[in-house]
Amino acid sequence: MESIYYVLCWHCHRRCKHCYEDRFRPYIREELAGVVAEAKANAPRVIANLPERLTYREAATEEERAAGSELFIERIGKIILSGGDVLTEPVREAVLYPTLAAIREKYAAQGGVRVVVQTTGDLLTPTIIRELVDLGVWTISVSGMDDFHVGMEGDKKITLAEKIAAMLEEGGVRKADPFADRHERGIEQGPLYNMF
Repeated sequence: MESIYYVLCWHCHRRCKHCYEDRFRPYIREELAGVVAEAKANAPRVIANLPERLTYREAATEEERAAGSELFIERIGKIILSGGDVLTEPVREAVLYPTLAAIREKYAAQGGVRVVVQTTGDLLTPTIIRELVDLGVWTISVSGMDDFHVGMEGDKKITLAEKIAAMLEEGGVRKADPFADRHERGIEQGPLYNMF
């Protein structure tokens, strides 16, 4: 299996009109405690039921075949952790970080797994970037950099994207090759970031 998309928690600090799921929204007080507790309780069960190995077979490139590889090569798969926004204050420490550690532990002896953390980006800080990298995140994927997201209209998204990119690069996270094909992207070494 090439990838799994895991919605870690419903909580989001935004309320986008176009969102496909009504549960992705801000929660407060008891409701917030409830959705965080639900996510925290579900994470170990979800991780326990992930495949034992997260790999897939892909046709070898011409270069790989010329070097003597077989026709198909086993590649490392990825898990995309998303929400709401997994970087919101109550979700990040209580759910995301323990989940990242558990995923890393589960796949350590099976060749590893590539983990993508999807976020709106506006909650990123140098400290959070360092913590994500230290927990083995392969890609930080910043979504919502378009006119359809509240606060991102016009030049606002450009200003925020530049700020986020600078923070990520200062934290040792480099921009993923925007021209890479599926194969090239799959073997690119992290930590990486992309924006869309």
